[in-house]
Amino acid sequence: MGNVKAIATFQLVGDEIYRTNTFLQFGTARKSLGAAVMLNPGSSELQGEARKKLFMNGSHTDETTIDETMRQLIQFMKKTHKKLDGRLHIYNLFYVKKTNSREAIELFEHLKVSGKYPTIIPPNLYEMQQHPWILIGWGVEKKKSWIHFEQEKEKWLEIIRDSEVPYFGVLSKDNEYYHPCPNGPDKSVRLQQLVNVYNETFKNKIHV
Repeated sequence: MGNVKAIATFQLVGDEIYRTNTFLQFGTARKSLGAAVMLNPGSSELQGEARKKLFMNGSHTDETTIDETMRQLIQFMKKTHKKLDGRLHIYNLFYVKKTNSREAIELFEHLKVSGKYPTIIPPNLYEMQQHPWILIGWGVEKKKSWIHFEQEKEKWLEIIRDSEVPYFGVLSKDNEYYHPCPNGPDKSVRLQQLVNVYNETFKNKIHV
């Protein structure tokens, strides 16, 4: 999409592929333009030789395809920033790849219970404080049995609040954060909601 690239680290862990250290690169600058904390990695994939290197070495960092959620985030950035030169960092509650949200959470719970989920250290306070703002969009799915999922949300909310970095998201009536890129035709509606809440929250606070 123009001068935007997606960069990420992919790892093979057991039978699953994990995607970590993801960011959208606008232009050439390394500074953070912001961060998004979402559910889990979706359909973005390594291509060609880069994909071969992943399966040969078990881990590989490279340019990856831009999936629908990334496209939505790119549109959001274009609508809220006059100049784009830097990185939008993408974090997740968990890092195993799966496109269906319910299936992803069920898989995460299974991996945690079985002890197969790898140790992934969350970002430290200094890293989080490098971002001018944080978008929360891990979805509104809930289930009593999703204990580890709820624990991850609480852990991330604590990290975000401790950083004292301004944060926002589109809230449901139950105060859960909607995903920025819903399935179906209402992507444009959610995009406008995100733009509105960004403008309302950060008016006179962030200069972009």
